[in-house]
Amino acid sequence: MHISKMYLRNFRNFCSQNFLFHPGVNTLIGENGSGKTNAFFALRLLLDNNLPISASKLIENDFNRKLSRWQGHWIIISLQFEDLDSSEGANILAHKLEHVDEASSSGSYHFYFRPHKKIRKKLYELSLDEDKDQQKLEEILSAITINDYEGVYHFRGTADFSNEAVYKELVGDFENIIFPNPDDDKKDLLGITSSQIFLVRSEIACTYIKALRDVMAELRKSKQSPLLNLLRGSAKNIQVTDASNITTKVTELNENISNLSEIKELAEKVKKTLDSTIGFTYAPNVSIRSELPEDINKLFQSLTLWVGDGEDTSHQGKLEDLSLGGANLIYITLKLLEYEYKQPTEEKAAHFLLIEEPEAHIHTHIQKTMFDNYKFQNTQVITTTHSTHISSANKIKSVNILCKESNETIVCHPSNGLDDNECTKIERYLDATRSTLLFAKGVILVEGDAELVLIPTLFKSVFGLSLDEIGISLINMNSTVFDHIANLFDDKRIRRHCAIITDHDQSLIPLKENKDDDTDEEKKSRNSAIKGEERKQKLNQYCVDNPWVEAFYAEHTFEVDFVLNGNRREIIRTLSKIYKSQKSIDTSKALLKSKDDITVGCEALRLADKVVGKGWFALTLAEEITYETFIPVYILEAIAFAAGHIGYKHFEKMAKYRVENHCSHEELCDFIDTLEKLDDIERTCIKIKELSKDYLEDNDDLLLLIDTYEEYHVC
Repeated sequence: MHISKMYLRNFRNFCSQNFLFHPGVNTLIGENGSGKTNAFFALRLLLDNNLPISASKLIENDFNRKLSRWQGHWIIISLQFEDLDSSEGANILAHKLEHVDEASSSGSYHFYFRPHKKIRKKLYELSLDEDKDQQKLEEILSAITINDYEGVYHFRGTADFSNEAVYKELVGDFENIIFPNPDDDKKDLLGITSSQIFLVRSEIACTYIKALRDVMAELRKSKQSPLLNLLRGSAKNIQVTDASNITTKVTELNENISNLSEIKELAEKVKKTLDSTIGFTYAPNVSIRSELPEDINKLFQSLTLWVGDGEDTSHQGKLEDLSLGGANLIYITLKLLEYEYKQPTEEKAAHFLLIEEPEAHIHTHIQKTMFDNYKFQNTQVITTTHSTHISSANKIKSVNILCKESNETIVCHPSNGLDDNECTKIERYLDATRSTLLFAKGVILVEGDAELVLIPTLFKSVFGLSLDEIGISLINMNSTVFDHIANLFDDKRIRRHCAIITDHDQSLIPLKENKDDDTDEEKKSRNSAIKGEERKQKLNQYCVDNPWVEAFYAEHTFEVDFVLNGNRREIIRTLSKIYKSQKSIDTSKALLKSKDDITVGCEALRLADKVVGKGWFALTLAEEITYETFIPVYILEAIAFAAGHIGYKHFEKMAKYRVENHCSHEELCDFIDTLEKLDDIERTCIKIKELSKDYLEDNDDLLLLIDTYEEYHVC
C-alpha cells in the first residue's frame, strides 16, 4: 500500500496542486519558502499519530493568499492510495467497485477544513433567495471567524477538486451565489465520515524525522530517543536469568556505595545540621543512598553511544564530542534502524517515513551513498532536500519540484508523459552538477566548456549580477543531444524557461559554388555548415510548439561571434599569457587588428582550437572580461528568454551598475535620485530603459537585454 497522489487546495502555499508519488523513495525539491515543510505538515495531518488532534484546528494564515478572502472557502487535503491490502484499516479507505460489494485496490483519505454546518446552511439559504446579491453574501462572509470552522476526516471520496466546476458544486460558487445544501452529504463525492479514523491511524506507521535536528536533545528525550527505543526492544529479549543476575549485582552495588564510610559520615553531618537548625521535633530523618536503576529498562537509559569520527582512528568519545555532521549521521542511522526494527513487530497496512532535509550537516559523498545503499523494505519514503547529490540519486518519476510563484507554489512533475526509456536516459545524465537544473528558476543549456566558463563571467562583469543571483542554472551538455534534457521543460512537466545555446557553424570563409573544387579547409567548413544547418532545423522544429524551450545560435562559433561583436581588445590582452615569443604576440595582434572580419575571426578560432584549446582559452579570456565587454546578441537573447521570472528590481540594479561604470559620480547620483522618485506604477523595466538612454550608449548591452526581454515576457 502506498500513496500515489496528494492534492492540496487553498492550503498555505498551494492554491490547487497535485503531488505524485511512487513506491520507494520520493523527493520534494524546492527553494526556501516554496512549501516543502507545508507539504509535509499536510501529510502528517492525515498520517502521523504523533501529531496531536488539535493540529487539525487551522488558522486564518493557513489559507492560500490568492483567495480574495478566506471566509466560506475550504482547505482540502486529499490522499490517494494504491495497492491496498486486505487489512481492516485499508478496507475503510478502499473505494467500492461499481455494482459489486467488493473493495478495489485503490482508496482515498481526505481532510476538509470547512465552515460549520450552520454557516453552510446560511449560504445555501441565500442561494435560494430571489433577491440575493453580493452585499448579502458579504454580510454573511464578513461575520465568519476561524472559530466557525471545523476539521473533518472523510474516506473514499472521488471528487476532483482541481476541477473548478466540482469545487463550485461542493463548496460554492461565490461569484454567482450558488451554494450546496449541507443536508445532502454527497458521500459518493466527498466520501464517508467514520468514527474509525483511529483504526485507520493505527493501521498506518508514520515516522517523521525533522530537519536541523539537535541530536543530543533528541537522544536525551526518553520517549523520542531512537537509541532508547532500540534498547527497550533489546531489553525484552534478555533472558530472565541474565536480567536477574544484573539486577542482583546492581542491588549489591547500591548497598556497597551507600555503606561507604564517607557516605555515612556525610549523611550524619546533614542530620546533625538539620537537628541543630530546625530542632528535633520537625527535623526529617535523612540518609544518603545510591539509586542506580535496578529495573533493566531503566538501567538501559544510562547507556550512551561512544563514537569516533572515522573508522581508522582508535579514539572514541561521547556523542556530544563528535562533529555536527557525524552526530546527525548517527541520529539518522538510529532512526532508520528503529523504523526497521518496528516493522516486523507492527503489522501495519502501510509504512511511511518522512525525512526533512537528510543532507543537514552531512558530507556530500555520504548524502548520495546513503540513498543509493539503504534499502527501504515495504516502506514509502518521502524526503525534502536542497541537495543536488540526493536529487541526482532519485528517479525523476519520484521527484516533485516546488516552483515558487506569486502567492502560491506550483508543483511540477518532471517525468509526466515521458516513457521509461526517456526517463532512464535523463537520469543517467543528471549527475550532481547537472541536477541543479531541477532547482533553477531558469535554465540555459550549452554545448561546450567555453560557454560554460565565459557566459557567467560575461553576465557578472557586464551587469553586476551573477546568474546564480537571478536563479539561472547553466548546464554543459558536452555536445550531447539537447532534446533529452529539454524534454523536462513543458506545460506537463517543469514550467520553467529553458534556453538552448549552440553554434550554427556557418562558414566564415567564402565557399565556392562547386564543392568538388574545395580545398581541405573549405571542405571542412562546408561539412560543418551542413551539420550546423541540420542541427538548427531540427532544434527549431523541436521548439516550435513548446513555449518553455527556445534555441539560440552563434552564426559561426562562440569564439568567432565573440570577437566580431566588438571584443578584439579582450582577446589581444590574452596574447601575453598564451605566447612567450614577442614575435608570435605581434603577429597574432596584427591579425586581430585587421579590418577584415574573416582574418580576425579565423585568428580567434586558431587561438582557441590549435594553440591552447577551447577550455584553457576560455579560462584565460575570462580574466580579461570587463564591464566594457559586449555580450553577443544571441547570448543576450538566451538569457532574456530564460530569465522570465526576474523583475524591476533586477533591472534597476543592473542599470545602476552600468551607469556607475560609464558615468561620473554626479550623473550616477542624478540617475539614482530619478529612480527613487518613481511611483510603484512607473517601476517597470521599460521605464528603466527610457531613463538609462540618457546615460548609456544606444548599443549598450542593458538596453539590448531589455529590448529582448520585452519580446518574450510581460515587462
